[in-house]
Amino acid sequence: MEANGIAQAALFSSLLLAASVWDLRKRIIPDSICLLIALAGLIDFSPANFLGVLAALPLLIAALYKPDSIGGGDIKLTATAGIVLGFWGCTAGLTLGLMASLFFYFWAQAIRRLRKLEPQKAAQASLPMAPFLSLGFLAITILNIGGVIS
Repeated sequence: MEANGIAQAALFSSLLLAASVWDLRKRIIPDSICLLIALAGLIDFSPANFLGVLAALPLLIAALYKPDSIGGGDIKLTATAGIVLGFWGCTAGLTLGLMASLFFYFWAQAIRRLRKLEPQKAAQASLPMAPFLSLGFLAITILNIGGVIS
């Protein structure tokens, strides 16, 4: 990977961390972070990466189908990550992130049951998604840097 790609990965990773912290603390992902991620995608530019925005389509459809299920910030974060990672990279990162959130949710429910606490219903147990999505996107970024995928 060339210097531009490494600079892009470093900036992208930092912005994912910022989005995660912000989402954990305030339950919102600022538009400014999403804009900066989109701009980071221009560092190692490939026109095909603009198709990565389409990877956010399943989240958008889910949000339209069931309002208040997925936040707009999560959709924008995924779309702008697609500009950096491309369609397939973003789709893989989204899949990893969603799997991580499911694993965490079921693990937390199991702990609640072991402690004999009332299990939370899915609607009550809303999770900030940016940390999980960021983990997935970061994993794909690291695999790209290592040359495992391209």
